[in-house]
Amino acid sequence: MKRSRGYRALSKRGPAGHFWISLLCFSGLVIASFLLFEQQIQDFLTHLNLYLPSTPSQKLNLALLLIALLALDVVLPVPSSMVALLAVAMLGSLGGYLVIFIGLCLGAGLGYALGAGYFRLLSGRLGLHQRQPGQLAYRLSTLSLICLRGVPVLAETSVVAAGMQRYPLRAFLLVTTLANAGLALAYSAIGTFLIEQNALLVTLLASMGLPGLFIAGYSLFKTLRRHGAEQPLHGRFEVSYDYPVVFTDHLFEPSNPCLHRQLTAQHRGPVTVLVFADEQLLRSAPQLLEQIDAYFAAHTADLHLQAAPIAVPAGELSKDSQVLQQLYTDMLQHGLDRHCYVLALGGGAVLDAVGYACATFHRGIRLIRIPSTVLAQNDAGIGVKNGINAFGQKNLLGAFYPATAVINDFQLLTSLTRRDQIAGLAEAVKVALIKDQAFFEWMEQQADALAHFDHPASRYAIRRCAELHLAHITGAGDPFERGNGRPLDYGHWAAHKLENLSRHRLRHGEAVAVGMALDGLYANALGLLSDADTERVLSLLLKLGFSLCPPELTLKDAQGRSQVLLGLEEFRQHLGGQLSIPMLSRIGESVDLHEIDAARMEQALQRLSTYIGPALTLGEGCAQ
Repeated sequence: MKRSRGYRALSKRGPAGHFWISLLCFSGLVIASFLLFEQQIQDFLTHLNLYLPSTPSQKLNLALLLIALLALDVVLPVPSSMVALLAVAMLGSLGGYLVIFIGLCLGAGLGYALGAGYFRLLSGRLGLHQRQPGQLAYRLSTLSLICLRGVPVLAETSVVAAGMQRYPLRAFLLVTTLANAGLALAYSAIGTFLIEQNALLVTLLASMGLPGLFIAGYSLFKTLRRHGAEQPLHGRFEVSYDYPVVFTDHLFEPSNPCLHRQLTAQHRGPVTVLVFADEQLLRSAPQLLEQIDAYFAAHTADLHLQAAPIAVPAGELSKDSQVLQQLYTDMLQHGLDRHCYVLALGGGAVLDAVGYACATFHRGIRLIRIPSTVLAQNDAGIGVKNGINAFGQKNLLGAFYPATAVINDFQLLTSLTRRDQIAGLAEAVKVALIKDQAFFEWMEQQADALAHFDHPASRYAIRRCAELHLAHITGAGDPFERGNGRPLDYGHWAAHKLENLSRHRLRHGEAVAVGMALDGLYANALGLLSDADTERVLSLLLKLGFSLCPPELTLKDAQGRSQVLLGLEEFRQHLGGQLSIPMLSRIGESVDLHEIDAARMEQALQRLSTYIGPALTLGEGCAQ
């Protein structure tokens, strides 16, 4: 039986829901409470002021009542200053101090809980999910929380906002506890030493004035400190990239102007070129070497081929430190400088390795990528990331370095094995799932043609996937991935681990297909992805020819833990410490999750390891 929508919304982890709808609802709640309860609370406090407890039990009951009023100040129109004054007047300095301190701390905790739970539930019910964490948490500094604790209305609003925007809980408790201790001390001192007629007025003035004086003093201190030190220099600049992705056939035909145009577009005089080529490509297309020589021989006036194409190990073998050193050696021996061009021909791994060498040799030399696999033409070759594997981790060393151009020659794909032709389609499925429902539906309709690498269908799939990938790089505002949100990494946390576990027996695309299936089942278990959409995802992957149950899924370590699930922690480190996993909410849309329920992921893993096709009843199996 599935959990209720309320349970699922409360159990979701990650950023809060839509900030403004939450703030609006909180404001409405406060206004409603004033309209409904203000007069009653004022009358109650007036009568309570006439009550004089005499026995310990009466004092205890009064203390609990006053604590409750202070705690509920976040949602009810309780004049906390008056309640604090009553506590000191009726219970003495020490008793009043304890009551005020406990009440303020409980009120802060209640406000944080409201922000973190109730408003997330509300935004979840309304379907208002944010992919990026809210920004208020970064502006709501420790100083703000301290100062706002003594300001009426803003004190309650600040703690609710802290909860809504996931201000770190430990820091929140420490800061508000210390601030409440100081505020309670101020209330008890004022109530003790001032006469009753003026105490309320002075308390209100102090609650607004003391934070202001503190802020003014702090600002003065910073100003004096700034004048006493040298002013830092500040500069800002932007770099613009022109990033063409060109589609052609028979690139090295002398009559094809595509490559010549890209090499001479930004250069006057002869252009020096060095070619690095995937050794597997050179073996499968032996005529390529002659074609490259003939092409440059036909353009000797403008282009100079520095040496015969240099073979680079194929696949993940190229992403190795020794291969990188050899690339540096070749570039140095052939006298390349920052005005020379490197042509990188090969699959995604070769492009990564050669790109990293180009990014770091002479701090960057010009690079043109010529992808030779389906996966490279629709995904890996389009991106701006380069790198090698190191210390047992995929892409540990690397750099963001956009190529001068990317040229996709469809004829290079005709020499691939059927396995490699199909493996690259996993990235097309991925980008369709997270960005384009219509593209996914087209792939469902063309599944048989794609599985047989029908040329018209395959051409469209590659171009559309590359188009969506390029649009994300150029339009999402984070081409160098400075933030944590990475929708294009859908299915990749498990894929990276599976590649390592299989010692790269699995192609990258094959591992991504398994990773997408696993994440689809997990999203279904959370209630994010419907049973029907989950079945469509798995069905398309199977129709395209992917195996979703590789033996690496069941591997355990010495402690009996799933080897695949250990990849979550490695992926967290790869992202910089904060986990951000894209999960489907429906086909064509995704949300980022920052925590993963290990038990449910283990359940999804077990389901996938025994998955045999549409016979699996998702609603009964995965969504429990």
